[in-house]
Amino acid sequence: MAILRNEALRRRVMLRPIHTFGRHPASCRTVLQEADVSKLHALIRWNGSQWEIYDQSRNGTLLGGKKLPAGQWQALQKGQHIQFGAGPNAIWEVIDDAAPQVCLFALDEPCQIQHLRPEENLLPDVSAPEVNIYHSNATWLLDRMNRMDALADGDCIRIGPQLWEFVLGEELDMTQEAPAQGKEEVAEDLHFDFHLSQNEEHTSLDLRVGQQVISLGERIHHYTLATLARQRLRDARQGVEESSQGWIPLDNLARMLGVDPPYINIQIFRARQQITRALPMSRQPACLFERRRGEVRFGGYPFRILKGLTEEGSFPHAAMM
Repeated sequence: MAILRNEALRRRVMLRPIHTFGRHPASCRTVLQEADVSKLHALIRWNGSQWEIYDQSRNGTLLGGKKLPAGQWQALQKGQHIQFGAGPNAIWEVIDDAAPQVCLFALDEPCQIQHLRPEENLLPDVSAPEVNIYHSNATWLLDRMNRMDALADGDCIRIGPQLWEFVLGEELDMTQEAPAQGKEEVAEDLHFDFHLSQNEEHTSLDLRVGQQVISLGERIHHYTLATLARQRLRDARQGVEESSQGWIPLDNLARMLGVDPPYINIQIFRARQQITRALPMSRQPACLFERRRGEVRFGGYPFRILKGLTEEGSFPHAAMM
């Protein structure tokens, strides 16, 4: 999340893992207007441990008042000044040199950063969300409750009074591998036991990790999770293909539960938050909820549903095993 600031222009930019500076709009992430700046003037990159700058201009680039050597990467540090041209408009200060991340970057004052988690981001506030941003099928999605949009790096999003820039500051090959590894690690010994009262007005949840039982008590969001689990079980019993099991449109789920659609996202957030806090780091669920455009389902974890003293069923369904 490295940030450069130009005092003369009153402008800030957040660096991408590979960031280009120069006059050519089609080639440069940050376009500089000064006449003595080259079309492709300089590159800044994240090398995995620090930020580096590389000058490839005709007139040179200054770092901390010294001209960068040609053909060499030079380490960047917080507090340094980069000068791409002779005038004050070409001077940028490194005000943050943290590693790149996926986030929202405030385009208005003051300077703010909203870190984004792959699974759920209810904004501007979890108690009164306007949007939900999450990662699904290699795409970041913006759910405005009444429509869904795919997000691309640099997209501008207004949430309440604040205008944000979506920053895709990640190494894609690493982020794509992590969920699969996490899910494989926890799926074998993490089980969910739902306990519903006979009139379904009370729902409690127990987690079983090996021989350990973790009681999460009675919560409203447990019924939301149990409703999703029931749909997955119903589809499994009917022989629906695994990739199609359990999906429920958010609007339908809201009607089933008698709530507004935005409230569903709040319940999902609260369920995930409670479950992840209850489990040790080595047993964190990678895909507790899965999403696609306008739909959600319970992840592929084993579960059992009991209503009163009667077992409704368990997943994986016996016919699948």
